[in-house]
Amino acid sequence: MVQGLPPDRDENDGSNGFERWPAEAPTAAIARVVLQLDEAITLKRRAAAARLTAQGDAVPFLPIKPSRLELAVVIALAETYGAALYLDARFLPVLDFMADYGAVKLVQRVMYGARPTTDFEVTVYAAENARLAALLRDARTAFEFLCATWPEVFMGQASEALAKLGLPRLHAPAPPAPREPPLESEDGEPDDG
Repeated sequence: MVQGLPPDRDENDGSNGFERWPAEAPTAAIARVVLQLDEAITLKRRAAAARLTAQGDAVPFLPIKPSRLELAVVIALAETYGAALYLDARFLPVLDFMADYGAVKLVQRVMYGARPTTDFEVTVYAAENARLAALLRDARTAFEFLCATWPEVFMGQASEALAKLGLPRLHAPAPPAPREPPLESEDGEPDDG
């Protein structure tokens, strides 16, 4: 065994501070869902890029393959909804939105997008926000986790607005400092100070 490293655990019932999933890793089913969605988003973006190229328009503003942050959103959705994401037709607007505007925009619109407050304030933008928010209601907890982990990405516009007001920008919280063991006195007992 390599010196300085803890032994491997035979059972998977424990947890340490570095694991995202306390008792188990994501299943193969979730990995399949993520791969299916990644492939679908890539195909839709590749088709959009080919159409733009054929028309002589500008290049697309999103990369063809989803970024790591977009994959984090896809993983959060896969953990929440499972295979229904690519099997159930009600999630087609979510897939289309991620392919057209990106998964980061999806999280922003679901979490912070303006929604109609009266029947007279209904715009297409607000109606789409409300529809996406209602459809992805169960994913809000996962989206809150993502927003808290990367606030500079998911709440970039809010950060810019705060900076314009002279307030500090949003940043991810610093990890907690490791606890130092208590000092021991000469007699081997913990020292009170």
